[in-house]
Amino acid sequence: MIFDAAWRLRRRFTAAARAAPDGPLSAYYARGLADFAAPDGPLTALDLETDGLNPGKDAIIEVGAVDMALSGIDLSTAFRLRVRPRGALRGESVIVHRITDDAVAAAQEETSALATILPRLGGRILVAHFAQIEAAFLDAACRRTFGAPFVAPFICTFQLERRWFPKDRKTDAFRLGHLRSNYNLPLYAAHDGLIDAIACGEVLLAQVARRRAAGLKLADLLRR
Repeated sequence: MIFDAAWRLRRRFTAAARAAPDGPLSAYYARGLADFAAPDGPLTALDLETDGLNPGKDAIIEVGAVDMALSGIDLSTAFRLRVRPRGALRGESVIVHRITDDAVAAAQEETSALATILPRLGGRILVAHFAQIEAAFLDAACRRTFGAPFVAPFICTFQLERRWFPKDRKTDAFRLGHLRSNYNLPLYAAHDGLIDAIACGEVLLAQVARRRAAGLKLADLLRR
């Protein structure tokens, strides 16, 4: 089943690469896919702050990312980018992410932001907590801008926790902050793209250390 998932991902990636027009998205696909059979490889922990939960209507307003491997996190690569939405931010979302209209007024608009972000992601496996959000919002943004989908390999720390360490826990127990507490990791401020990306990367390292599985490959970690 593990390698079936990787095979399906490769097929989707190849089809999406054919559909991508020349430019940042096609350059992203030209970097290819990491070696899923390897025990480690190029990873990027990623977090998006958005103005809602509907990828078709709501905007990405911040991207936080940091490169890592299963051996550690490279904080020298830490990266934050604000994105200017097409309209005014929703008040109820501002309360959560604390990013105001003034804060994004001078930010890059979506097309320019994607041209900045995509080169950082090419050839890497992306790490996110509840990765459906990041995958769906990046896909929607690429379809709007380039008319083609965004397909990437993801490791989802939320899914990995449920798969590797199944327990009778409430859904809230799988939130990033709760998981960090379970792994005795320090408390970080939530809903900051870069801080959440680093926090997610640290959780992945803790999960792999707790798993202690001999012969673990990147394919074993991929979102299914």
